[in-house]
Amino acid sequence: MNVAKSRWLLGATLLGLQLAACHGAGGGGGGGVGSGGSGAPPPPQAVPIRRLTNLEYAASTADLFPGFTLPAPTFIADGKIFGFVNISSSQTGSRVRMEQYEAAAQTIAAGDNQTPQVWKGVTADPKILTGCDVAAMSETACAQPYLYDLAKRAYRRPLTGDEKTALWALFQSPAGGGDYKTRLALAIEGILISPNFLFRPEIGDPQQVVTAGILRLTPWEIATRLSYLINGSIPDPQLTAAADGNQLASRDQIAAHATRLLALGDSQFNVARMHEEWLGIDTVSALTKDPVAFPTFTPLLAVEMARETRAFITNVMFQQNGTFNDLLLSTYTFGNADIAAFYGVPAPATDWGRIDLPPTQRIGLLTQPSLMATLAKDGTGGAPQDLGTTIRRGKFVLQQLLCRTVTPPSPEILAMFPGPLHTELTARDQAKQHEAVAVCASCHSAIDPLGLPFEHFDMIGRWRDTDRGMPIDQSGVLSDADGSNQVKFDGVPGLAQLITQRAETRACYVQQWFQFATGKLKTPDDTAYIDWLTGRLAPDKKLVDFVVDMVTSDSFGQLKVDPTAGSGT
Repeated sequence: MNVAKSRWLLGATLLGLQLAACHGAGGGGGGGVGSGGSGAPPPPQAVPIRRLTNLEYAASTADLFPGFTLPAPTFIADGKIFGFVNISSSQTGSRVRMEQYEAAAQTIAAGDNQTPQVWKGVTADPKILTGCDVAAMSETACAQPYLYDLAKRAYRRPLTGDEKTALWALFQSPAGGGDYKTRLALAIEGILISPNFLFRPEIGDPQQVVTAGILRLTPWEIATRLSYLINGSIPDPQLTAAADGNQLASRDQIAAHATRLLALGDSQFNVARMHEEWLGIDTVSALTKDPVAFPTFTPLLAVEMARETRAFITNVMFQQNGTFNDLLLSTYTFGNADIAAFYGVPAPATDWGRIDLPPTQRIGLLTQPSLMATLAKDGTGGAPQDLGTTIRRGKFVLQQLLCRTVTPPSPEILAMFPGPLHTELTARDQAKQHEAVAVCASCHSAIDPLGLPFEHFDMIGRWRDTDRGMPIDQSGVLSDADGSNQVKFDGVPGLAQLITQRAETRACYVQQWFQFATGKLKTPDDTAYIDWLTGRLAPDKKLVDFVVDMVTSDSFGQLKVDPTAGSGT
């Protein structure tokens, strides 16, 4: 496949030169000076070019070849930053990944050499693939329209004349071996390893200058941003038609498509996935626990825990038209008989139906077993709980719910505790040891009072009444970031009630959406846009309406460019 690979390298070089000439290292996104949600949103700040995540690649290729059940690609895992796998700074390239992209493209197009009896490739029957019989027509009449349309959908924009010429030359290349089916497969491979498919470059429309250094995105770039944010894949036919017809120019037009997409099952799965990455539970299905300490924690239960949280999120957002507070304060969940038995309550009337929970014990996302089990150790050694689990849970509240910086302990601090703490003590008594060392207390005075209220939940998320035979003290304290204004609360239900009243928590939730949407971590320049969005996330705001607000903002449809580098060409 040397021809296909050389095409990819040439395309990557040209793409890099084009983007450098247009706007240097960044694209568009959100940011500016805080406006509390009133008035126009701040101007866009730079957003990096993003590579498709492994999930986005799988979804995109599936949508490129409807009617085919493609084999799952085998890629090295995406890197994670604060739970998210689509942060550009974690998307480092490697020869291994490039080889895996090439292998995946070959498998999709031409079949799997290892199991040819199972998968023969999309070109196994070119007539089915293209909808055209080459015997009755001609190669040009059948292959050319199909390849041009496939590349257009893969690149998420119309092809240039040069790109059409290069793609057709690849199809006619002698490297294909002369056979129609083989050359068709080679051209498809070239499309799938093109940087125009694997990356999401944004150039902006040079004819749509908003102000100096800011361009409006092209209709296709808006469609791509919207589709990958909500649906996690390439634009669907309706969005494609809107981009072709320049029908994404107004807020109402974008809002209509956002609302339509949010009603789709695949989109709801993708939106739930955003929450799972934010919570750090996207891999709970593969979670394991010590079988001696927790014999009831089976692989099936882990999968069911994941499904429970996904069902809860999608129900709150899309069936109940719920709010951010509903995610954290609802006293019900969704499950089957296994989940009900885990909670110790009656099974739902229907499989994966609603299950009401004791409000003094369970509340919203914070007490779901998927989260509790993920934030706990594996139980090796037989201990029912340890202080490490307490610390993880407290750190989660600070970092993921309040977006406060939690500094990892230095090697010097870790060396001060060469062995385990006194495990015969309760977690609360063990935590007191942190208070005796000033350098530890500086962090743990904030972490421990937020982790200890979770002590009622063991390492798989079951409710327990005692710790080491002693009644559990579930009291906690939440302070401001500077340690002031300490507020006491009782248990996780009290914590949930307290943090939902704080604008800081809503701002952190908005920040999670911002980072997921832009593929970048928040910078000081982005504070204003996040403040603006936070001002629009009132306690009674429906979450689906919040998403529509975000995608219809000026910043979402605009691109920050380098005004000294030309006009976006």
